[in-house]
Amino acid sequence: MGLFRTSLLVVLSCAVMSAQAANFNTKSKISTQSEPVSSVTTPMPVKGLEGVGINTMALWSRGSLIRTERELLEHIKPLEEFGFSHVALISCADWIIDRNCPRGEDEKRIIKFVRTLVEKTNLHVVLSLKPYDFWEVEGKQTSALQQSLEKDIETQDKFVNAWKNLASELKDISRDRLSFNLLNEPEFELPQVTAEGRDLWLSIATKAIGAIRSVTDDRVIILEGIGKSLFAHRGKGSYYKYGGVDTLLKTLPFKDIVYGVHNYEPTAFLQQSMPLRGKKPGVPYSEKIARGVWKDAALLASWANKNKVPVILSETGCIGYVDGKSEGPKNEEDCGKYAKDVYDAYVANGMPVTWWALEHAKTIYLRDADPGDKWLPWRGLTPNPHIFSGLRLVNVKLKPQAGSASSISEKLKSDAAFAACVMKQGLEWGAPAATVESVIERAKQGSPKHIGRVEELISDGACGQ
Repeated sequence: MGLFRTSLLVVLSCAVMSAQAANFNTKSKISTQSEPVSSVTTPMPVKGLEGVGINTMALWSRGSLIRTERELLEHIKPLEEFGFSHVALISCADWIIDRNCPRGEDEKRIIKFVRTLVEKTNLHVVLSLKPYDFWEVEGKQTSALQQSLEKDIETQDKFVNAWKNLASELKDISRDRLSFNLLNEPEFELPQVTAEGRDLWLSIATKAIGAIRSVTDDRVIILEGIGKSLFAHRGKGSYYKYGGVDTLLKTLPFKDIVYGVHNYEPTAFLQQSMPLRGKKPGVPYSEKIARGVWKDAALLASWANKNKVPVILSETGCIGYVDGKSEGPKNEEDCGKYAKDVYDAYVANGMPVTWWALEHAKTIYLRDADPGDKWLPWRGLTPNPHIFSGLRLVNVKLKPQAGSASSISEKLKSDAAFAACVMKQGLEWGAPAATVESVIERAKQGSPKHIGRVEELISDGACGQ
């Protein structure tokens, strides 16, 4: 019995000199007044990247419940009705350095899933690679792939070749349907962000872009900056730690490059979870936070117009409301207020936004009453009306999907053949009959924990799910 099945059975049964750095990390005071945002004059090279998109962790998160192409399609398809223009498929890239991804992602699986979304939805797809095996150093997260990419020439060559292979395998797909994001949140920030680190990343990116363009010379590519592209990251007080976008990112001499940045400021509002982010919950949205949103957008728009390039806010999002005190902001409409300011400050001024994310604590769906970093709410998928309104999305009531918590609970109660199949799966996995029967009964009653156990038992497509 494999380690995963054994684990389920157990559950069922129970360096730059400081002077150089000081000159590089120029600080600038954030205004306390709202600031007008200039419209970005350089348009997106493809229409699919305009407006509002969303990131999905289906091929990255250890908590992902997506195993098959059909499950991915059911997971993503509603985004069309909601009015999203694009979906960024965040994909584990540890296979580049011969490490295993949490759900077995590799080059072949990524290609297959990209094709599924292109062929069976009308969404523009962004393929985005992201390291997974991560840990914390000096208060910053880093990863095995990232560290190797920064220090090892062989890994840099593997990274470039990986993109060339992906480009070759997907070269028949029109640029109107598919873009690439070279690396989600490049780091190059230990012990701190430096010009040398930035230029090293840009040299690697230049090679990767050249390799892609040698296969498909018109593919649109999103390039993010070092320091996880957090261009508006605050230092102590009200200062921009990096002083501006140039500290993290410079333009390259290629056409059709979209420059991507991330923003989770203020973290005290957007990251409200003690267990997940170490931030106390219950903080409301405020005019001060709103002024910061507009100030950051003005900074990005100014950089884009100065360099005559298109830009995208390729990540921002808000840990969702639960009850105002255990996790998330104080009021259920707070994340929606933030979303509205993001839309008005960025999207309305020619800077598209890709929301983080479809899943987990920053989901676009209403969260369950009990907090936690779940893949999706167990009680069914109901669009968060405040976030949808803020982002100008269409609030469509979804039908229960096969495999969703609500449909599994109802099907166990109404379909004896389905319940028998779940029992058979549990027995084949080596669980005692009494244990499986108990799990089924608790799942019928709507227990999220036990519905999750049933989902794991049928995750390989068994029982028609």
